[in-house]
Amino acid sequence: MKILVQAKNMKVTQAIYGFVDEKVARNISKLGHKVLGVKVYLEKVYRKKNDPEAATAKVEIEVPGNNIVVEGKSFDPYQAISEAIKAGGRRLRKTKEKRVKSKKS
Repeated sequence: MKILVQAKNMKVTQAIYGFVDEKVARNISKLGHKVLGVKVYLEKVYRKKNDPEAATAKVEIEVPGNNIVVEGKSFDPYQAISEAIKAGGRRLRKTKEKRVKSKKS
C-alpha cells in the first residue's frame, strides 16, 4: 500500500509522515480490505490562533471500485489527520459490510 502526504501552506516533516503511517496502520490496514493506497492532503489556513478549522486534512483511500474521500478539520494538523483517518476507517468498514451483505443475498 502506498501512502502519499502532500501539504499546502506548510511543510511535510518526517514526524507528520510517521504519524500518518502509524494512523493508517492502526485504523485502515487492520480491516483486511484491499486498500491500494492512501493520499493525505493537508492545508493550514492562518486566520486566528484558536480558529477551530485552521487545519484541514483530506484523506482519499484508494480501493477497487469507488475511492473513499473524507475530510477532517481542527485547530491542530495532527488532530485533523487523526479525525479524517478514523472517519475513513469507519467509511471503509461500512462499504465492506455492504458488499459482504449484498453477496450473501
